[in-house]
Amino acid sequence: MRTSVTIAATVALFLLGFTYTATAGSYGGPGFSGTVWFGENGGNAKKMGSVHVGGAGFLMNIEGQGQQVSSLIRWDSEIIWSLIHDQKMYMELPPEQSGWQQYEAKACVGYQNGEMQGLETMGGRATEKWRCTGQTAVPEGGTPSDATVWYDPELQFGVKSIEDNGNIFEIRDIERGAQAASLFKVPDDYQKLDMSAMMEQLMQQQQ
Repeated sequence: MRTSVTIAATVALFLLGFTYTATAGSYGGPGFSGTVWFGENGGNAKKMGSVHVGGAGFLMNIEGQGQQVSSLIRWDSEIIWSLIHDQKMYMELPPEQSGWQQYEAKACVGYQNGEMQGLETMGGRATEKWRCTGQTAVPEGGTPSDATVWYDPELQFGVKSIEDNGNIFEIRDIERGAQAASLFKVPDDYQKLDMSAMMEQLMQQQQ
């Protein structure tokens, strides 16, 4: 169990290192799925998993350190669930730990200011390019960073962001369409884990 707990905490920390535009709120778009790409510190983005956005919520599936994990948000809740599938476990993360903000149908969610810079085609889709400044959605222990965001007005979702600190988040291979509500539920046979205990154990092992 110790190895599983450590891996789960490490993956959770990795996910918290990025800011997303999807959190508890109200999504009125048509729904879509796609592949998720991440880059850190100015490096090239790499394919890390998949994403589903629908009327019931937001689901991002990631493979990290050999583990299949997911981040799940339901629009009717402020809890962020981190699912560790191999162990059939999950953690509950309050929004203040992640820096994620209330969903809004606009580009610069989690920033004080936004300025549209023009229109660009991303993956065959028409997007708006925005400059977002004055970040307010900062994970605990993180440093604010301005960003350039590409917002898809039809999907009502940001499909790419490049933060000034070099972090990249991008959704590619987008397929528009409603997503099944069953995707956005924690499986009944998954066991809840104590996030605080996991983080404490991880810190102790790093000393």
